[in-house]
Amino acid sequence: MSDQQSKAVKKMADRIVKGYEAVHSKNYQEAKELLEPLVPLFHQEEKPNVTLLCYTSIAQLGSKDIDSFLQTYEELKNYTPSKKGEKDLVKRVDEMFEELMHAINLDSDSNENH
Repeated sequence: MSDQQSKAVKKMADRIVKGYEAVHSKNYQEAKELLEPLVPLFHQEEKPNVTLLCYTSIAQLGSKDIDSFLQTYEELKNYTPSKKGEKDLVKRVDEMFEELMHAINLDSDSNENH
């Protein structure tokens, strides 16, 4: 790998780390902007990146981008997490999905009663 290539890889890795840190700091819009463009580069069907998908989906939901969250969540459900950290992240995203569905059902129930 050339020096220029390794600098580019380091820059993208730094961007992922910043995105993960932004999720932990609850700066979801910033995290979404950092992570979403990297998903096509670092996640492919044959080489899934469950961690990146989880953090991206958390950022999407946190920034209230429900459609993108649902798309990423659907993609995430195609993969089985292999490490404990991934399993914990997937569990967290599953819980967020269930909360979202519960909130949507409550909202539609209250709208039907009006």
